Amino acid sequence: MGYTRHPSCNPPGTDDPDKIWRYMDFTQLVSLLENDELYFPRADSLEDPFEGSLPVSHKNNVREEIFNEKSVNWAVQHLPKFRKICRKFTFLSCWHMNRGESAAMWDIYLKSNQGICIQSTIDDLIEGLNTEYNVYLSKVKYIDYTDAKIPGWTGLGDTISPFIYKRESFKHESEVRAIIHELPWHYSDEGGKITSEDIGDEDLEEGDYESGKTVDVDLDRLINSIRVSPQAQPWVAELTEDVCETYGLGADFVVDSPMEREPYH
Repeated sequence: MGYTRHPSCNPPGTDDPDKIWRYMDFTQLVSLLENDELYFPRADSLEDPFEGSLPVSHKNNVREEIFNEKSVNWAVQHLPKFRKICRKFTFLSCWHMNRGESAAMWDIYLKSNQGICIQSTIDDLIEGLNTEYNVYLSKVKYIDYTDAKIPGWTGLGDTISPFIYKRESFKHESEVRAIIHELPWHYSDEGGKITSEDIGDEDLEEGDYESGKTVDVDLDRLINSIRVSPQAQPWVAELTEDVCETYGLGADFVVDSPMEREPYH
């Protein structure tokens, strides 16, 4: 399996920057190199509480959006709980899409001056995945959750669209995300969509859920280069080079951040 196209997703195109960046702590890099695995945390474990939610306008118009009339009353009553459960079966690997490093992303996502950034490309992320899961890829779209609507959302049968939208206040992230979206319900024969008949009351009860999923990756393909935080001490870069050599990547994978350069004048 691995990368799979999904009609609701919006993968990067030829006009988008090809480079993508994953900002992480040094310990996360060591875990990646040690296990040859990319970690996909559960959607509801991320910092944004709006992950996978619907804008207010959908709540007000749910009767118009649920095409199966038998599901209308069920959706009005249970849709918030249904969306909450969907977040527990969705796992995300989030990347910053940009032609170069981002000072804002260094500041926001790194808790210390020992931060690391992996640079890859869309194609190398796709080709580097080695997994039995279907992994979808989409750029994130940014909207106002107070009055906008998710254009692709068509009721219970479209469970993934809410995960490719975020609030406008996150627009600086310029995010592209890899998505594992595996719901526990069996689809009905009505156009391949979930209806209220497919979901029992027990399916909406809280239970034990995976905190995340790990996906095997080809590190030589996935990682184009590794950058060390411009605020890091020299020993951090030296240690990163040693770690890369230990795990077979080679010290030349660690390159100087252009943000460390002195001005010309």
